[in-house]
Amino acid sequence: MINPLEHPSFLLEPKRLKLPYSWIEHVPFAMFLVDLLRPKLLVELGTHTGNSYCAFCQAVKELSINTRCFAVDTWKGDKHAHFYGEEVLQELIAFHDPLYGEFSMLIQSTFDNALDNFDNKTIDLLHIDGMHTYEEVKHDFESWLPKMSTRGVILLHDTNVRVGDFGVWKLWQDLHDKYPTFEFIHGNGLGVVYVGCESFPELENLFKQSKNQVSLFRDFFYKGFGSKLSYQVKMEAQAADRDQKIADRDQKIAELNEIKRSKTWKMALLFRRIRKILIPKNSIRERILRKIYKLAMK
Repeated sequence: MINPLEHPSFLLEPKRLKLPYSWIEHVPFAMFLVDLLRPKLLVELGTHTGNSYCAFCQAVKELSINTRCFAVDTWKGDKHAHFYGEEVLQELIAFHDPLYGEFSMLIQSTFDNALDNFDNKTIDLLHIDGMHTYEEVKHDFESWLPKMSTRGVILLHDTNVRVGDFGVWKLWQDLHDKYPTFEFIHGNGLGVVYVGCESFPELENLFKQSKNQVSLFRDFFYKGFGSKLSYQVKMEAQAADRDQKIADRDQKIAELNEIKRSKTWKMALLFRRIRKILIPKNSIRERILRKIYKLAMK
C-alpha cells in the first residue's frame, strides 16, 4: 500500500482557495502527487481562478524542486464553467506572478493552439479540466498524449459527474481498461492515469491496492483533509455573509441617523408637530391640505 506520510507535502495549508470550489477537496492530493512524482514539466489545461494550478505551484515551491509549470486557458469560460470577464485572469496574475513567476507561466490560449509550445515526450504531469463533454475531453486527452513523458501521469477532473452532457466519466471507462488508473469519487471525481512506460514502483502501488486499501486511501485524503477544506471555505463564506449583513445594517442605521441630524429632518419634524397642534385630525383644513399635497406631488 502506498504511504502518504512518506510525502507529507499534503499537510501544507493552501494559499489559494477561490470560487468555484469544485476542485479544492483534491488540493491535498495534488500537493502529495507533486511530492511523489517530482515532475520536470507540469501542465494544466483549464485553470479558471487557479485553485488546482496554484496548489501544484505551491508544492513545487515548498519542495524546492526543479519543475517548470504552465497553465493553459482562454480565461473566457465556457458553457460548463460559465463565461466571465478579463478580471478573473488579472486577479490570478496578481496572485500568481509574485509567488510563482520564476518557474511558472500562465498561457492565454486554446488547448490546441498551445500544443506547439511543448515537445513530445516531455510532460510528466498533465491536468485536464477543460470542456467536459465526451468528445471534447477525449480530443484533449488524445491530442496531448504524445506530449507525455515515459513517466507521464494525467489527471482528469469530474470523472464522477453524470449530469447533462458531461462525459468525462465515459472517457474514464475507456481508459480504465487501457492504463493503470485510480479514481477519487469526492469533489466531482478525480481520475489518475499512468500513461508512461517507465517502471515507477511507488506510483504503481497506487494502482495495485486492494478494495479495502483503496477505500482507506480515499478516506485519508477526503475525510482527513479534503472535506476539512470544504468546511473551512463554507464557514468563511457564512462568516463573510454575516459580516456583510451587519455592515449593511450599520450603514443603514448611520444613514438614518445622518438624516435625523439634518436641518431638513428637524424642520419636517417641527412642522408635523405644529400641524398636529393647529390642524385637528380629520378636520376640513387637514383634508384640504392633503388634497393640495397630492396635487403638488403629481
